[in-house]
Amino acid sequence: MKRPLRILVAGFAVGFPLGGQLWMMLHFLSGLRRLGHEVVFLEDTSNWAYPFDPVLGYPVCESVRGRATVERMFGRAGLAGCWAYVSEIEDKLYGMDRATLDRHLREADFFLNISGIAPFKEEYFQAPVKAVIDTDPVFTQVKVERDPWTRDYYAAHDVCFTYGYNLPTGRTEVPLSGVDWKPLLPPVILDDWPVGEGAGDSYTTIGTWEAKDRDVEIAGRKLSWRKNVKYEAILDLPTTLRDIPLGMAMGGMCDDAWRYANAGWIVRDALDVSRDPDIYRDYIRNSRGEFTIAKDQNVVLKSGWFSDRTATYLAAGRPAVVEDTGFGDYLPVGEGLFPFEGPDAAAEALRTVEADPVRAGRAAREIAGDYFDSDKVLTGLLQECGLA
Repeated sequence: MKRPLRILVAGFAVGFPLGGQLWMMLHFLSGLRRLGHEVVFLEDTSNWAYPFDPVLGYPVCESVRGRATVERMFGRAGLAGCWAYVSEIEDKLYGMDRATLDRHLREADFFLNISGIAPFKEEYFQAPVKAVIDTDPVFTQVKVERDPWTRDYYAAHDVCFTYGYNLPTGRTEVPLSGVDWKPLLPPVILDDWPVGEGAGDSYTTIGTWEAKDRDVEIAGRKLSWRKNVKYEAILDLPTTLRDIPLGMAMGGMCDDAWRYANAGWIVRDALDVSRDPDIYRDYIRNSRGEFTIAKDQNVVLKSGWFSDRTATYLAAGRPAVVEDTGFGDYLPVGEGLFPFEGPDAAAEALRTVEADPVRAGRAAREIAGDYFDSDKVLTGLLQECGLA
């Protein structure tokens, strides 16, 4: 029997300790630990990533709240003492001492860089096998094509994964820049997402309303990253579906919040839902299902991107009605998972779920078990890297 791998996972948690981000990190960290490996988490602020304060709602200079959340969540997952937060902003190292971190860096068999967050420091890239996960497809590929530093950064890894599951097929217009992108689905630890009780309250989603400076241009087309633009096309959907409650928890809606509430949406501030990872999970488990749009970049180009948040809805036995990014090319659709294009198709999909919600919820959980179970996803990831 082979010895457990010593795995260093780089990511973003202390600096953005909100529900979705924390659960994404834990699904990788705890999932790899479940497979029997030794896992250490590394986060480095560099000189720009000021920690977000989940109570105040904006970045600050001090990471005390983020560290407290990480200590609680990691400790509960059996990862107490298995994290390092290198804060250049605070000029301190938290979680472990420098000698211990240096030993982990030196002895690591595998360096897994989630979202390409880790700074380009030589000591972080010592492991014999290095992999990076692109969690923001299309935007990442455009940046790799057009920015030499980003191209060199991704080239420093032995394996490059992407959540743009369809990109490696070459059927999209997304530039691949000679990178051998490997498709990857977001892992979910099913035990952490027990099936929600009853029918649930309303169809919900969680996200950011506006994101500036992330639009891209491909083949002469400008493609938006912003959700606020997309929701305008379905503003009046609650009026069409009077008996089907639709909600959203969005950050940064400002004056749009009252306008959507007046149109019949159940509107919440994403920060109220996300500042505590357990409340975030309860919001999803108590929902009727997920209803959400996707970024134009993924919809127009059919990148195949699939949200880690949507995967948790499925795991909780909550069906998902999601704007089509091409995920039907590799996932079963029509029972627990429903792609749509346009308001009419969205309404039809929601009515289909409502016709037999028990069946839809059961199918959702089955999809999560078949495709997003962390044991399966992470075993496949290690195999792709030649480590299993």
